[in-house]
Amino acid sequence: MTAGMAILIVMVGFLIVLFLGYPLSFALGGLGVIFGITMWSNPGVVNLFIRSVLNVCNNTSYVSMILFILMGCILERSGASDDMFETIRVIFGRMRGGIAIGVIVLCTLLGAATGIIGASISMMTLLALPAMMKYKYNKPLTYGVIMSAGCLGTIIPPSIILVIYGAQAQISIGKLFAGGLGAGLLLSFLYLIYVVVMNILHKDWGPAITQEELSVYTSAMKAKLVVKSLLPTAILIFLVLGSIMLGVATPTEAAALGVVGSAAIALMYGKFNWKMLQESLYNTFLTHTMIMWIIMAASLFTAVFLGLGGNQVINDFLVSLDVNRWMLFSVICVIVVIMGMFIDSYGVLLIGIPIFTPVVYALGFDPLWFAIIFAVLIQMSYLSPPFAYAAFYVKGVAKENIPIGEIYMASIPFLLLQVVAIIILCMLPEIITWLPSHIM
Repeated sequence: MTAGMAILIVMVGFLIVLFLGYPLSFALGGLGVIFGITMWSNPGVVNLFIRSVLNVCNNTSYVSMILFILMGCILERSGASDDMFETIRVIFGRMRGGIAIGVIVLCTLLGAATGIIGASISMMTLLALPAMMKYKYNKPLTYGVIMSAGCLGTIIPPSIILVIYGAQAQISIGKLFAGGLGAGLLLSFLYLIYVVVMNILHKDWGPAITQEELSVYTSAMKAKLVVKSLLPTAILIFLVLGSIMLGVATPTEAAALGVVGSAAIALMYGKFNWKMLQESLYNTFLTHTMIMWIIMAASLFTAVFLGLGGNQVINDFLVSLDVNRWMLFSVICVIVVIMGMFIDSYGVLLIGIPIFTPVVYALGFDPLWFAIIFAVLIQMSYLSPPFAYAAFYVKGVAKENIPIGEIYMASIPFLLLQVVAIIILCMLPEIITWLPSHIM
């Protein structure tokens, strides 16, 4: 059997099992074992599986991941996000579209403090969605802002996606964090521009909060809100990211510092107790276990995929297109986006790294730059129907029954903005590479 035929069978089998509804980890791991034993003549395939699992378990980079998840879980239960939203609402509420602008600003801060997508989208659905509906905001704008801004934690450090990418591709996590900061702020800026422009063109899309409601807050009260809600989180972000980027601490040490800092914020809000700590540890355990199962299963699948010659088949296919490297890069981006429409973001990441990164390196692209572009493409997967996880979070958490079709349609303008961001990052790669090259 030729390598091309073997890879075709593997991919068709994977899609069949995935569409039958089996969890991604079992689909990847199970098919990896089945195809490895039945299609690979190498008798050492079982040893390969054992080594793949041991390599994942011995990778110390994943220690920082569980600590970042714990930091986010504690911060989520600290009550800080409630006060932060109220502060942002008061500051931006007098503007048309002010609450939407506040959601983007708040999600940018939360992305830099937690890196957990589900937490950010769920919190904004609970806090911002009722407020925006109360003031009769345009529904597609409301859903789109919550989904897209809530996904900023995919790329704004400390991003779990970037931690996994660094561990898998052997790239400095600190450099990835520094590069992801520029790209994440670019996306946040594009979202802000879109909200402002839409509210200029459509004056009824985001009505401002009434002056009577804002007059309740004096200048002293506003200053107190800022100091109490925004300042502690801003200090936490500076301590965690600053210590990594300035070389004072490793990502694992900075993550441990972040756990202590988030616990201090919870203590300040009077929410730190034994029950809260138990819930945070339990949710950290569930999230981290899910991710590690996918990582181990994907390592088995990709080991077999590469052993059967999958990377060479794809490389030969791309070379056979006989076009310049930017066209090949565009083809890779389209493939990753299509994968993201049907596969979990971690699956796209772990399958795509060993397949596409060698091709991209051979084309002469900067590995760090491509890693951040890959993260932006994965962020698109959260908004891409039919398996748009951001849409599922909004529909599942919202108290009112929202048709899933409306949520899908609301994501389209923001998907286009993400495409614009990728084009800008291709034209101006310094947005990604400048900070890592100057401070790392």
